[in-house]
Amino acid sequence: MRWTLPLALVAFAEPALAQESTDAAPPAPAAGTVSSTPPEPFQQTIAIGCHFVWECVENEPCTETEFSPDVTGTAGGASADALAVQSQMVSDAETVTLTGTKQDKALSLTGGGFDARHLLSIAADGASRYTVHYADGPIAISYLGTCK
Repeated sequence: MRWTLPLALVAFAEPALAQESTDAAPPAPAAGTVSSTPPEPFQQTIAIGCHFVWECVENEPCTETEFSPDVTGTAGGASADALAVQSQMVSDAETVTLTGTKQDKALSLTGGGFDARHLLSIAADGASRYTVHYADGPIAISYLGTCK
């Protein structure tokens, strides 16, 4: 009689313990299968040429320059009003991956590593500023010009 109650509790609890949790993540799709997630309804290709005419280093006077990187990538989102951007800025010095947002014709992109953070801001009319913040120093260099 002493074992009747514990055995009854085990028999009653066992089916509940054997059930799978509904909180578990769904299984990952098998290799080689296509995701059922639809593509973003609004997509654009980014191809922008920039021409910066001023270089400003910290608190020194700005000097003339001819720095001309290209920005290429893609933009997409649920609405044409605000798109997420994945891009690369290619120059003679380096290639930097930049991410950010596009609203109408304006862009705000950022990227780089800890040692050098990059920020590119392009207004709707093409007026642009590109700034690099270096951890070593620290020092900031800004470029002023246009991107179209």
